[in-house]
Amino acid sequence: MILKTTNGGINWTDQTSGPSFLYSVDFINNNTGWTVGGSPGTILKTTNGGINWTDQTSGPSFLYSVDFIDSNTGWTVGGSTILKTTNGGTNWESQIIGAYLRSVHFINNNTGWTVGYFGTILKTTDGGTNWISQTSGTNNFLRSVYFINNNTGCTVGDSGIILKTTNGGTNWISQTSGTNNFLTSVHFIDNNTGWTVGDSGIILNTTNGGTSWTSQTRVTNNFLGSVYFIDNSTGWTVGGSPGPATVLKTITGGAITGFQTISLKLPTQFILLQNYPNPFNPVTNLEFGISKLGFVSLKIYDMLGKEVATIVNANLNAGTYKYNFDASLLSSGVYFYKLAVDGNIIDTKRMVLLK
Repeated sequence: MILKTTNGGINWTDQTSGPSFLYSVDFINNNTGWTVGGSPGTILKTTNGGINWTDQTSGPSFLYSVDFIDSNTGWTVGGSTILKTTNGGTNWESQIIGAYLRSVHFINNNTGWTVGYFGTILKTTDGGTNWISQTSGTNNFLRSVYFINNNTGCTVGDSGIILKTTNGGTNWISQTSGTNNFLTSVHFIDNNTGWTVGDSGIILNTTNGGTSWTSQTRVTNNFLGSVYFIDNSTGWTVGGSPGPATVLKTITGGAITGFQTISLKLPTQFILLQNYPNPFNPVTNLEFGISKLGFVSLKIYDMLGKEVATIVNANLNAGTYKYNFDASLLSSGVYFYKLAVDGNIIDTKRMVLLK
């Protein structure tokens, strides 16, 4: 499946690609891009924004990642194979590497990295003619690699592993992710700000170069396979399985807007307070207390029991929280908001929207 949007993700159009399972996509401009998958190894190219896709010759290996730096030069990896093209994919030169590879990223014509099974990290400084093994310090499966410049990069993988380098990969330092979920994709927009996603809908964000990673609101339990941001605020993540195909977009950097921590003083119990004002038009305050760390869900439903808004769906520390709920897009009527912690319903309350 290939989907395209021209309005920031509000609508997605299904494009014809063929029967292959596709894993990675990379565009260099509005028109020209490639996607890879398999099996056997599939490479598709478009020069008209995805209206038509042309099959390019690759090989027997399942391909997991593709990265182009201009209209001619690109690489794709999968299995024990690295493929390179210097003519836009008309011809691909194969290199056989004694490792199972999952992700590739280049910062210019010469310098790039690829990662994979058993903590494999390989670096090239001559466009892929030669690859040098780097010491990762782990045997975990590494699933994604991303570099900001010649020196600073990050790789993520199984068991929540995150590794960072500030010297081009000569040394890799383990960072604390706070999760054992496997992580599938990582993307940075500068030296400090980045995101990684993975199993069970997990999304982590750092604003200090990975010194600390914060879990962001989970809006799905589906596997997330890729993440990409264009600035501090706007980004997308995609995935699926065990549920349907999932596309998530944020315009707040993944943060919950309108959500405030009133106090981290430990409440004696879980509590959901009555909203105020009530009735309201169109903004009201929702306040609740959490007596211990837990996975908190606060959702709003209409009279028919249909969910109309998710306020929070994330792990929260003990404390008292307030959310400024804006119901501008809802019709007048009676609504209910329900608080649950670790799957246990704490309380449900009624509120009235009068316009």
